[in-house]
Amino acid sequence: MYYLFSFILCFIIVYLIYTLLITMRKKGLEKLKTGRQMHYFKTLYNLDENKLDIKKFAGSLALTNSIIISITFTVIIAFKSLLIGLIVGLIIIIPLMYISYKILGQTYKKKEGK
Repeated sequence: MYYLFSFILCFIIVYLIYTLLITMRKKGLEKLKTGRQMHYFKTLYNLDENKLDIKKFAGSLALTNSIIISITFTVIIAFKSLLIGLIVGLIIIIPLMYISYKILGQTYKKKEGK
C-alpha cells in the first residue's frame, strides 16, 4: 500500500509540475517545439510539426514522462539500499523510456496519417 501511495503521489506531483511549466505556458510550448524530445520524435517517427497539435502532444508527453518517473521512483524506494535502488532505477528507466516513447510516437504517427 505504501508503494502504491508513493507512486500516485509522485505521479500527481510530477504531472502537475510538468503541466504547469510546459503545457500551460506559451514559452514552455515553444521550448518543447525546439527541444530534444521533439527532435527525437520528428527524426525517429517523421512527425510533421505542422500537422501535430502541440498542446495535445505536450499533454501526452507530460503523462508519459510522469508515468516513467513515478515507476522509476517507486522501484528505487522499494530497495533498502539506496545504491542498489539507484542502479536498478538506471537500468529500468532506459527500457521504460524506449517503450513509452515508441508507443507515443507510433500513436501520433497514426493520428497524423488520418
